Amino acid sequence: MHIRPATRADSADLAILDDIASSGLASWLWSAAVVRGEASTALERGRQRFAAGEGDISWRNAVIAEVDGDVAGMSVSYELASPADAAEAPDAVLKPLYELLAAIKGHRYIDALAVYSRHRERGVGRGLMRHEIDRSQGATVSLITEDDNETALGLYRGLGFAEVARRRCTKFSQQQTTREWVLMTRQATS
Repeated sequence: MHIRPATRADSADLAILDDIASSGLASWLWSAAVVRGEASTALERGRQRFAAGEGDISWRNAVIAEVDGDVAGMSVSYELASPADAAEAPDAVLKPLYELLAAIKGHRYIDALAVYSRHRERGVGRGLMRHEIDRSQGATVSLITEDDNETALGLYRGLGFAEVARRRCTKFSQQQTTREWVLMTRQATS
């Protein structure tokens, strides 16, 4: 496995993997651009967002894991300088996430981590997480995951993350099984 900085050319994979990481929440959010006529599909909008290279959701904040030259997974992280106020959430679905983000201002935030199914159970997720921990340079690192993602919860706990808070998840799709969002933090190391 090889981990490298993402490039603009990786934007399509980044959008697909971000949607996997968010269990469809990303494409649900991006679908508003389709309604406005800014994209033909939600994933096209996601690709546009990553390719723009601006803001937190950008190829500039992502790394790619490759296995035998094939994109296997990715992670996106950045310092959470000024999280949005929960009262300003544009939708009820986002309000609990905004509430959790408010508690981790100044942390290194892992916004997304995903591995294509054909590359799972090969250490790709663990490798990306270790890369993100190293990338934090000893700073406190936080992430939000779903309460029903036992594989991810086990991985994060095994790497020193502890649960800090939970918020009820507002349903955004019929396929959704998540009941709560789980905020996890790995404290700074000296």
